[in-house]
Amino acid sequence: MSQETPETAGGQEGPGVLAPGPLRADVVVVGAGITGVVTALALADGGADVVVLDKAAAGATTTARSTGKLSVLQGVQLARIAHNGDEAVASYLAAGFAGLGWLRRTLDDLGVPVENRDDLTVATTPAQVPQVEAVLETCSRHGLAAAWEDEPPYPVPTFGAVRLPGQGQVDPLRMLSALRSRLRARGVPVHDGVRVRQVRRLRSGVALRTTRGTVLAEHVVLATGTPPGRLGGLFMRLEAGRSLLTTWDVPDPAALPAGFAGTMSITAGSPTRSLRMAGGLLMVGGEGYLTGREPNPAARLATLDEWTHTHLPVGNAHHTWAAQDYISDTGLPFVGPAVPGDERVLVATGYGKWGLTTGAGAGLALAGRLLGDPVEWGPALEPWAWPPEPTARSAATFGEQSKGWACAVTRPTGEAPGGGEVSRVCPHLGGVVRWNDQEKSWDCPVHGSRFAPDGTLLEGPATENLAQR
Repeated sequence: MSQETPETAGGQEGPGVLAPGPLRADVVVVGAGITGVVTALALADGGADVVVLDKAAAGATTTARSTGKLSVLQGVQLARIAHNGDEAVASYLAAGFAGLGWLRRTLDDLGVPVENRDDLTVATTPAQVPQVEAVLETCSRHGLAAAWEDEPPYPVPTFGAVRLPGQGQVDPLRMLSALRSRLRARGVPVHDGVRVRQVRRLRSGVALRTTRGTVLAEHVVLATGTPPGRLGGLFMRLEAGRSLLTTWDVPDPAALPAGFAGTMSITAGSPTRSLRMAGGLLMVGGEGYLTGREPNPAARLATLDEWTHTHLPVGNAHHTWAAQDYISDTGLPFVGPAVPGDERVLVATGYGKWGLTTGAGAGLALAGRLLGDPVEWGPALEPWAWPPEPTARSAATFGEQSKGWACAVTRPTGEAPGGGEVSRVCPHLGGVVRWNDQEKSWDCPVHGSRFAPDGTLLEGPATENLAQR
């Protein structure tokens, strides 16, 4: 699987260099995806002393691997969180609108184009119609200018859709690179290639143990996919999922449905299909699965490719990649203290695959909190603001851990092609990793940590590599 997207190829930044001795700052932001860079820019604008750390360069972030959609409609997300009540939905929308507005203004100033698009949530089966109707009802109740459409511009027969105008799409890597450049122009150091191994709360402030030395701060913002280690126990409240994305030539754009190019779309139910045009290519996403729990990721990709060939006038495939995101047990993102009442360590995660607009809004909320100017919708997005949804997540996770240990008794090590023999036990909490032959990685089915063939940590709450055998 190619690890580049059409809009993430190239543009890599070299790693920053930490100075000898402990690095100190008022605020250290860990993670230089959309949430991290927005947080850091807003803090710098407010006069704070900020340093940004990231495990890799811009192209490796979840932001760069996203679909690049800037929308507050977000498939069926609004209806999904409505069980938390109108306050939760209103706060979530406020975060989305704040993020979308900030991005439009800032990217316009930076010369990064945002293409205006209408966003569609589409019902492709009769069973999906109630979900789409619930989205429309939620939009209407909260004043969004959404409307029902009987015959949306979609490549397969539909049973209607909700259309929300005034949304947008962007090249995510170009956006992220421009925002990082602005950070550096403002004098904010961005250190790539620095992974956090431990977050230790001190009597006053926080100490980070990293792969490049110690970093001290009064406050730390963990703008990572999931907080590293076991901080606050939030890893138990998040479920990791991977989404597949592909891009294709379209030899005859006129063969696409009339009006298709002016929209972004996603289906309301499974199988998920996310579509948009990207720099003259057609981007197709879908076939998502829980990290480490899919026995045949290659079959998922084959299914997505077959659907694309069957329903769309495509030519050659250009790129194939995957992105990981986390869904919380409330359906809402976690934006606020990792531990209740402790402002030293703040987190932002659980975007449920809608992290661009919401992630930017989360960055504004975190910066406002630290600058003493909190946004009024911020409290509703704190990790403990709402009770968890009644799901089988905990039981399923325990089951995966138990099955993994049963397997590890007979096969305690694994060997990947060219990767050497490694322990199959995840160093985070002892889950047993599984080989992903599509992405050539070891994936943990318990909390979503991922490792390269040689056991090198790629992502997740784990902070150490797989042990060598």
